[in-house]
Amino acid sequence: MKKVIRENILTAYSLHDMNIISVDIVGNDIILRTQSGLLETVFPYGQPDGYVEFQNVRWDYSFVYLLGVTGNVGTFTGEKMFLKDFISRFTPFGFSVMDETYGHNITKFNGYLSSAREHHECIIEIYHEGDMVFVTEE
Repeated sequence: MKKVIRENILTAYSLHDMNIISVDIVGNDIILRTQSGLLETVFPYGQPDGYVEFQNVRWDYSFVYLLGVTGNVGTFTGEKMFLKDFISRFTPFGFSVMDETYGHNITKFNGYLSSAREHHECIIEIYHEGDMVFVTEE
């Protein structure tokens, strides 16, 4: 029997509990900026200023899910849209990241969106064939 281990993904920084306040499109790249930088996941566990870049985003496979009921269990209504449509529709906004998930060429953020008196539970899926790059001001 052959066993293959998929090692746990460990990043040097996290966006957990960060508030994303802007998404900038530069060609096929995305830059996510938070209100208060990045969280270091290794000692000394600081919070440097910085942002996250996603390189070579595939727009046709990148989506946002808005759920109509926030924080509840059970039946819900919602909307699925392309990430590019979300970016143009929700400006300005605040997106509080509660969870990050990393897969093959995809990064997902789960959290809560607040924009123009609208509040939604929200999932952002960024399909990127390039790197995810943490850029700090250090």
